[in-house]
Amino acid sequence: MGACYLAEKPLGAWVEVFRRGMLIAEVEVQVRRLGAITLGRDLRLANLASRRALQFGVTASLGADQDYAASQAFARAALEYGFDGLRYLVRHDPAQQLYGIALFSDAGAAVDDGNWPPARSTEIPEIIIESACRRFGYRILPTP
Repeated sequence: MGACYLAEKPLGAWVEVFRRGMLIAEVEVQVRRLGAITLGRDLRLANLASRRALQFGVTASLGADQDYAASQAFARAALEYGFDGLRYLVRHDPAQQLYGIALFSDAGAAVDDGNWPPARSTEIPEIIIESACRRFGYRILPTP
C-alpha cells in the first residue's frame, strides 16, 4: 500500500516539505506548487489528533519517531478496520497546531481513473512564504 500526504492548511504542507533545513534556496520554492484536491466522496479518517485516540494506543510519539515501524503498523491496522486514511498533527510544527492527512491507496504513481480528480495547483503564494518565515524562522536565499 501507499499513501498520499496532504495538509489541511498550506502552512502545514510547507513545514512538512521543507523540514530538513531553515535556509531554502529561492529556486526550491519556485519549482514547487501548492495543490488543492476535491474528492468525490466522504472519507473515513482515523483522527490521531483526538484525545479519544489514546484508547487505541495513540500517543504523540507515534509519528515522532525516526523509525516508522510503529506508525506504519498503526496505518495497516487502520486500513484493515476500513479507514480511508489518517488525520494527524504534522510532525514539524512544534506548536502542534497544523494537521496532515494521509490517504491510503495502492503503492506507485497515481492514475486518473475518474475516482481521483487531478489536483489544481498554483505557485506558492507570497503570503504563505512570509508566514513560514515569520512563524517558523525560515529564510529564503535569493538566486544570485
